[in-house]
Amino acid sequence: MSQLKIEYAKGDHPFPENGIADFLNKVLPVDAEAVLDPENELVHQLLSYHSDDGGAVTLTRLKLDWVEYDAEKKAGKICFKYHLAWHYACSYSDKDYEKTDKVDFVIDQEAGFIVLTFLDPNTRSTAEEF
Repeated sequence: MSQLKIEYAKGDHPFPENGIADFLNKVLPVDAEAVLDPENELVHQLLSYHSDDGGAVTLTRLKLDWVEYDAEKKAGKICFKYHLAWHYACSYSDKDYEKTDKVDFVIDQEAGFIVLTFLDPNTRSTAEEF
């Protein structure tokens, strides 16, 4: 498993007036500009699941599909929906796919962090078979 820690301004705290999905959309790097940022660690993590698929793959769109959240535990699960584009230079072909991945998260309110926990690529592919 790998973790990605994303800092947020404590003024962006999700409670009580904002919903959790709105909060996560605000603080996670999922908007169109962030997806194109070559240093976006969230994009790198999602692309790592497809690095062995061959070709040159890029992530072109990313959004939160759904969020489950337990306010008492300050933890939940996010489903990311993202669009991948592959280019195969040798065959002069391109392919596009839409993928989804579920990621556990915890909100550390005192420190102002969201911690996303990703399955490693091998565990993830095995888990999706069942």
